Order: sequence, then structure tokens, then C-alpha cells
Amino acid sequence: MSSGVVAIDARGEVVMLNPGAQRILRCPEGESSDAFGKPCLEVLRLQPTVARLLLETLDGRAALSRAELVLEGVRGELESTIGFTLTPVRDPEGEVCGAAIVFRDLTPFERMDEQQRLHERLAALGQMAAGLAHEIRNPLAGMEIVTGLLKRRLADRDEECSLVTQLQSEVRSLARTVEDCLEFVRPISPERGPVDPVDLVNESLDTALKRSSFSGVIERAFDEELPQLNADVDQLRAVVTNLILNALEAMDGEGEDSEKRLVLGLNHLVIPPIDRSVRVGVDGRAASDAVARQEIVITVSDTGPGVPNELKEKIFYPFFTTKQSGSGVGLATAQKIVAGHGGALELDSEAGRGCSFRVRLPIEDEKP
Repeated sequence: MSSGVVAIDARGEVVMLNPGAQRILRCPEGESSDAFGKPCLEVLRLQPTVARLLLETLDGRAALSRAELVLEGVRGELESTIGFTLTPVRDPEGEVCGAAIVFRDLTPFERMDEQQRLHERLAALGQMAAGLAHEIRNPLAGMEIVTGLLKRRLADRDEECSLVTQLQSEVRSLARTVEDCLEFVRPISPERGPVDPVDLVNESLDTALKRSSFSGVIERAFDEELPQLNADVDQLRAVVTNLILNALEAMDGEGEDSEKRLVLGLNHLVIPPIDRSVRVGVDGRAASDAVARQEIVITVSDTGPGVPNELKEKIFYPFFTTKQSGSGVGLATAQKIVAGHGGALELDSEAGRGCSFRVRLPIEDEKP
């Protein structure tokens, strides 16, 4: 079973721990059967809250049904959430002789919910931005014409001409922001075709290095056999190039003595189905509708300062930027392009420990 099950006896020693529990809780090391007969506090030392809940149930505390718990995270990995049912185990006389917890990993559901909420917010912001952009663009065009005429009339007056030049520069900067806004809200229509993931990443890296110098180490961690994607190569190249440029710029502010490393990853993942629905026919035979899902995951990691927790969600908002010169639509547009391909753009970062962006793209099976 994919769910986790842990049971202890009256002494608090583990009598059952299935492979699903070992995988979700990330403990213990070795075979799951090696945990039998050992105190649960020792076996579940990486997840002390789970051990405490089991021991409290032995003491007659109220059982918990359909509760949720955020597991203690492992450094460098995303937090996981489980949904669990906790119950005492009773002997034939009704006395408590143990406790059991049954749970499943809710993290995939939570990530899908987060992506959906983000898409809804981006759609609302996009509609508002489009309306403002259309209202602002026409007056800006008129202002740019007027400043050009004014500059021509004041050509022999250096001080006034300098002020007009400054005004003209600000008007053009605002016009570029408006154009970025309109570009962002335009619908994404991928022109799909076969795309080699290795060529995609290598071409994006070459483009990024032409725009930004980098003196650090570049590493590639690619799986040996990678299937092709059915995607818009130009749109995806823009996404990966933008992520690499962001990584290079993040490390550019680090000191000369600091280690600068750009790591590019390409992995082929086969993800088991989350919902294991089963049909039972009139003949009593069961058939599963579950189908495994395949993804190509492109990872761009750096050794820069990382992203603070309070900014992890905001950086995907359009027009939010921490750079002195930047429109703030790069990551928002990247998120939109990836979503248009049926994928997801994820961030894994810790302040002071670098940053990793993952582009998860589904592999479409041509067979029905």
C-alpha cells in the first residue's frame, strides 16, 4: 500500500512499520523490519511529533481522525504534510495494548492547490493590468511626441534641454513597463513540436552566457536517456534562459572568495498515480484506472544568497522585483508559459544557501 502505517505495543516499541511509512517519514535507514522491537522514539527520531502522538494515545488521549501534520523537514528539501488517522489498539477485554497511525502524503495535493491559487491571482492581476495599460498607453504616446518637439525647440538651451531629455527617458521607461504589462496578459499559445531537452538547456545556457559574464563553475547533471518533449521550443528556451540569467545575477553580487556554482539538471521522472481508483465488474474482478505520469524536470541551481521565506511566493507576482533595474515580469511570464504547457514552476530556496528552480513538464504519450 502507498499509505504509511506505524503501530506500537504497550511498551512503546514498534511492532509494525511498512515501506510506505518509511518512505514518507524518511526513517529509519535500512530495512523497515529492522525497526521492529525498538522504541518508537528511537525509530522515529527524525519525526518526534509522530512518536509523541503514538505514545500519548497509549496514555488514553483522545484519538485523532482525519487530522493533518507538517513533518519535520530535511535541510534542502521541501516540507511535507501528511493526513493521518490515529487510534488506540485494544485487546479482547477492551484494554489499550498499543496504538496505530495510518497516513498518506498530502504534499502533491497541496502543491497543486498552491499552483491553482497562484494561477487565479495571476489571472486577476492580469485583467487589472491590461485595463490600466490600455488607459495609460495612449497618453504616454502623446507625451513622448510632445517631449520630442519640446527638445527640438530648446536645442540651444542646454539646461532646459537636459531636463527634457531626463523627462523623455522617464516617459520611455514607463512606456516599456506598459508594453511588458500587455505582453504578460496576452494569452499563451504554444506551437508544439519535438524538443530535445538536452539541446534546450545547452542552447539556453549559451544564450545566457552571451548576455551575462560568469567566472564560476558550471555543472551538468543530466540523466543518460531522456525522452523528447512535445512543446514550443522558443517559449521554453525563453523560460530556461531567464532562470539561468537570474541565477548568474544572483551570484554576481557575491564576494570574490565565495564559491560560485551553477548546476543544471535534467531528469526523467515516472510518478505513480495519486488517486488509485478501482472498478469492480459484475464478474467480481477489479481493474484500476490508475496511470503513471511522466515528467521532464529541468533544474537551475545557484550558490547565491537565496530567497527569504517571505518573498518565495511574491517573486512570481507580475511587476514584483528586488532588482534595481527590472520590470518584474520575467518569473511571472515564465510561470505562465510553463503552466500553458501543463507543467509547473517550483522554487526551493533557503536564505544564504542558494536557490533552485524546477521546471516540471509533462511528457505526452501519443498512444490513447
